[in-house]
Amino acid sequence: MSNQAQPLQGAHTQHGQADSVELLLTQLQAEGAPPQPPDLAVLSDLSLPDLQRVREAWTTIGDAKRLHIVKSLVEESVDNLHLQLGRLLRLALSDPLPEVRILAVRGLWEDREADLVGPLIQMLNNDPYDTVRAAAAEALGAFVLAGELDELSPSLAMRAEDALLAVLHAEMEPLIVQAYALESIAFSGETGVRELLEDSYYSRYKEMRVAALRAMGRSADVRWRSTVQSELESSEAEMRAAAARACGQLEARDALESLIELLDDESKPVRLAAIFALGRLGGRQARELLGAISSSDDPDEANSAANALEEALFYGDAEGIPLFDETAENWEDEADDLEEW
Repeated sequence: MSNQAQPLQGAHTQHGQADSVELLLTQLQAEGAPPQPPDLAVLSDLSLPDLQRVREAWTTIGDAKRLHIVKSLVEESVDNLHLQLGRLLRLALSDPLPEVRILAVRGLWEDREADLVGPLIQMLNNDPYDTVRAAAAEALGAFVLAGELDELSPSLAMRAEDALLAVLHAEMEPLIVQAYALESIAFSGETGVRELLEDSYYSRYKEMRVAALRAMGRSADVRWRSTVQSELESSEAEMRAAAARACGQLEARDALESLIELLDDESKPVRLAAIFALGRLGGRQARELLGAISSSDDPDEANSAANALEEALFYGDAEGIPLFDETAENWEDEADDLEEW
């Protein structure tokens, strides 16, 4: 699925498509029940003229219907790979409703086009709602990662990083915004990020401690393995869940037995995180357990286990070949020794 803006071509430039968009807009402006996703599909892959028609009519559509449009199409796009919502969701980024703006940000989660960096930074810095700013902070992480992978220009990646760091260094920022900013900046290889994670891990606020564990998992830094593994026994369910997921992301194979024990945890998010981690770790025992859970009566656990098992089998041929540089775990000790010397 991709919600990137598409070139102006194909059936959507034809007169019939324009008529369909006009008809839908007329229905949306009228009283009555909102159209269902099949009818809303004409808003997919909008041509530039159709986009202008939608933009001019957008604020004349009631709040509930605008929310219905974006929510329905974003949910439908998860299973319908043919929906191209990039242009519509870019329009919705400036919707008066914060709920619509959040849905638009999250609906663009696969879109890595450079033109989104500016609007997301603008939302992070200036939106009046903390929940919208948090969604923007979360979305910027993808652009930080793209910069690390040389898939985005260094200047744009640095703009995203600078915006996130500004939030993290500000004293009066809401915790929810700082927590998502921390998770996003974790993708960066810049000096000082590791110190940010460590400071947040020892924060007096649980939101930042949980975010620190999630960030450790994203960091690809194997030196965090012992830290996240130790939190598998935390008294707080959110910490156990974040730690379990991070153990999977960091391929902390020493945590296998502890993760297996978490399959019976009283908290469902913890169990789902442990299932995810077993899929990342792989191995015969993990595959057998995931196969059994995939037949569970709980649909969430069954689906998660099926996905995790598919991942474990996909990477099965590479079992025993580490994705991380295991010697990195010794770097910190060596650095401390040199500093002491």
